[in-house]
Parts: sequence; structure tokens; C-alpha cells
Amino acid sequence: MRSKFNAVTSTILVSIFIARFGTFLVLPYLTLFLLEDFHYSGVQIGTIISTLALSNLVMSFFVGPYIDKYPKNKVIMVGLLGYLVCYFYFPFIDYYAGFLGFAVVLGASQAVVEPTYRVLLSLYTEPENRRLIFNIRYFLINISAAVAPLISVYFQKYGMENLFFIVGFIFLLNILTFVFIFNKYPLKQEPISITKPSIFHSFHVFKRDTSFSIFVLALIFISFGYSQFDSTFSQHIGKSFDHELAIQYFAWLITTNAITVLVIQYFVYKLGELISTTTSLMIGSGLLSIGLFFFGQSDLILWLMVAMVIFTAGEVLVFTMVDIHLDGMCEDHEKGTYFALSGVKSVGRIAGPSLGGFLLDTMSGGAMVFIIISLITLLAIPSFYYSSKIRGQF
Repeated sequence: MRSKFNAVTSTILVSIFIARFGTFLVLPYLTLFLLEDFHYSGVQIGTIISTLALSNLVMSFFVGPYIDKYPKNKVIMVGLLGYLVCYFYFPFIDYYAGFLGFAVVLGASQAVVEPTYRVLLSLYTEPENRRLIFNIRYFLINISAAVAPLISVYFQKYGMENLFFIVGFIFLLNILTFVFIFNKYPLKQEPISITKPSIFHSFHVFKRDTSFSIFVLALIFISFGYSQFDSTFSQHIGKSFDHELAIQYFAWLITTNAITVLVIQYFVYKLGELISTTTSLMIGSGLLSIGLFFFGQSDLILWLMVAMVIFTAGEVLVFTMVDIHLDGMCEDHEKGTYFALSGVKSVGRIAGPSLGGFLLDTMSGGAMVFIIISLITLLAIPSFYYSSKIRGQF
């Protein structure tokens, strides 16, 4: 009998915390850095963020069958090495194409690492404990989100380039942790049903499983809305206030986001025992849309913090349930493919920053920008509903 916290599960949870801590040190401030130091337009910045998502999307079609076929400890190492290269390379970039290259490699690395984390958590945890483990995963992510941005504000006075070096060393520590744990506890290989990894297998999954296809469509709308936070919304903050105040306010809002998660996640976990994952996903989608709508209605920091609480409540309801819901949609031998293909939600991350940047550049105020964005995000509700209805769960 596998315990709730075996060595592999515990290491993955620690690795997730380390990786996300490093990410939250720098990526939330990337748009502000590009705006202030390189004076790129909203469309240019949106294109960089969208390139990251496009790279993630393309890799999602390829990587799933490989996760199912090859040793997952080796797959994780390849992805983490990609992260390491990205963060050590960033300080030397001084031209636009370089930032696009950074986004390509980082997006591909995310597409490899994130689903492999989730597959390992699923395979090495008993079914009755998975809801708890996935909630702990999300809890750890948000602890890092609460602490890292505040630490980042302090260290940014030494330069964003130096901060990226620090993050590189964090990922080096992450890699060394996995080297140690996988040498001490070699992974047993799961039964393999895929003889030859192929992108055509991924397309076949979408063709045969309509419920999953519509579920991914819902995730695209959610990703579209959620991507606005550190792209369109951060640019909106950057244009509404002077640079130092924008960084300070954005740090407060990130921390508000993380603290709200920490406060309400236990209640969401208990709520998940009373209502279906589909209901949670639909309610969360609605709250996420309302939060986005409120983002554009006032520049008062207290108003923005209230909007962030609503936005975060929706975020928690959605993201704590997505992995649990998805885990129940597939068999063990295809978890890599299904979790990787859920990365197709990057379509929303591609469209979100680009459309948001375009709207900011062409519209005089933020109100209409975020009304449009909130209405698009709201389309996740009927998508989640029809996905579950097809599967006979609603």
C-alpha cells in the first residue's frame, strides 16, 4: 500500500514549491521590466508572452506519448534542464529576438515538466488520497506566490538580470534534488500501451473523446482570462501609475492573490466533498469573469484588491478541481497524454496577452478592455457543463 507521502510524492511536492518560488521571483514582473527597460509596446510584450504559450501548446501535442512511454524521472530532468538554460541565458539578452527565444525554450520546458509532475503525483498516490495531494500541490504553489513576489521587490534593486541568475541556481538545486531522490528510490516502470510516440496519437484522443475536447475548450477560455493577470492587467497597472508605484501595487495584488488562496483553500477543499467538480468549475469560472470585469472599473488600489479577492476565489475553485476532474477522465496508461494535452489550454494564453495588448493600445480606458475579456472568459461555464453532460456526470 502506497502512503499519502512516499519519497517520490514528497520530492515532487518540494520540487514544485522550489520551481514555482523561482518562477514567482521574476515572471510576474517580466512585463513591467520589458515596459520600463526596453519600452516595448503592448503588442510587442503581448507577443513575447504569447510566444511562450505557443511553444507550450506545440510541445503539448508531442510530449504526452513520450511521458507515457519513457522513464518519467528522465523526462522531468530534460524539462528542468530547459528551465536552467532559460534563466541563466536571460541576463545576456538585449534584443527582441532574444526574448522570443527565451519564451520558446521556457514554454517547451513547461510543457514537459508540468504534466509529468501531475502524472507522477497521480500514479504514486492512492486514488482516495489524490484530492488531498493535488490540493497540497496547489497550496504549496500559492505559498511560493505569497512570499516570492515580496522578496523579489527587495532584490530587484540589484537588477532583474541578477535575479534571473538567482532563479537559475534555484533550478540547479531542483535538479540536484531529483538526482539524489531518483538514485536512492529508482522508479518502477508502469505498463506501457504505446509502442511508438506520435503526434497523431494525441489528435486521435481529441477525436474519440468529445467530452475531453470540450473540457479542454473550457480550459482555453479559463487560460485566456487568467493570462490577463500578468500580461494585460500588469501593463494596465504599469500605464496607470509611475514605475515604482506600479511595482509596489502589483506586488500587493500578487500577495493579495496568494493570501486569499491560503485563507480559502481549506474551505474549497471541504466544499469539493459536497459538490461535484463540474459545479466547482462552473462557479469558479463565473467568479473569475467577475473579477476581470472589476479590474477595469477603477484604479483605486482598495477596489483592485477587492477585485483580486473575487478573481482569486474563482481561480481556486477552478484550478484545485481541474487536475482532479482530469484524473478521472483517463486510464493510468494514458495519463501522460491527457495531462499533456490539457496544455492545449495554452491557446488561451496565446490569444489572451496578444488581444489584451491590442485592446490596451487601441482603447483609451481599461473599462471596455476588461469587459470584453470577462465576457470571453465567461464562455467556460457552458463548456464545462456540456463536457460533463456528454460524459453523463451532470
